[in-house]
Amino acid sequence: MSNEHIDPKDGEETEQAPSLDPKIAHHSTYIDETKQILSTYVECESFDELERRVVEENILNKNTDEYRTNILREVTRRHIPSKEEYTETPLMQIMSADVRSDVTDWCLYYEFAQDPFIRLVTVDFLYPEFERGTLAVQATDIVTFIESIQDDYADLRDRSESTINEAATKYLTALRNYGLLEGIQRKEFAVTYVPDETIAYVVYRLFGKGCKSASDVIEHDDWKLFLMNESEAQRRVRDISPQYVSYEKRGSTERLITKHDNIEELIDAF
Repeated sequence: MSNEHIDPKDGEETEQAPSLDPKIAHHSTYIDETKQILSTYVECESFDELERRVVEENILNKNTDEYRTNILREVTRRHIPSKEEYTETPLMQIMSADVRSDVTDWCLYYEFAQDPFIRLVTVDFLYPEFERGTLAVQATDIVTFIESIQDDYADLRDRSESTINEAATKYLTALRNYGLLEGIQRKEFAVTYVPDETIAYVVYRLFGKGCKSASDVIEHDDWKLFLMNESEAQRRVRDISPQYVSYEKRGSTERLITKHDNIEELIDAF
């Protein structure tokens, strides 16, 4: 069964100002650890059992209980909705399925970048720099941006200079680890290709987040997380396999048809 979403749209989304906490940028991206933790969680369907395997059995092969506990805490904060009740998210399904590694990595990046701090810096600073043709960015550029918005967000207002500097450095390291940037001191924009499956995943996630029409999806700021402008997003959605999504544009009317009833069925089709 397919689901058809047609323009014109009937209203604009309204978003509240996000709660910005730069602490997410103070930790490693834990890409491999996140994959292992989430796939293990799906296998055991119990946070207590997951904790036992991570801390006591040391499935991550880390040196100390404290380090293993800290990694689990960080991955839990980012990606596990509840310690009390098992809930399998689409990302968990991706991690436990037989999906290509590039698809897995880009879906993981997309979910990581939903953190309000990561998202704001990427959408409001990094993407505009990329669009204007900037070749590379440094931590000092991120610091300058954060300081320019500091007074607008209570979570940032009282942060120390050292906290902001560390957040800027770790932010750039995170995006390098995920493949959007490359380099050591000066981070250059990398040449990237987001797989069709990840494009489809984002489309379904956007409909799940409240998008009502084709243009809601195409114009959504989430594409900027991949450094895609609106025309690039439209081209990628248009060109992905029709087994996932079908896109049509006739005059001023756009039609976006999702070929699966939900994102779980989509992932099963990868």
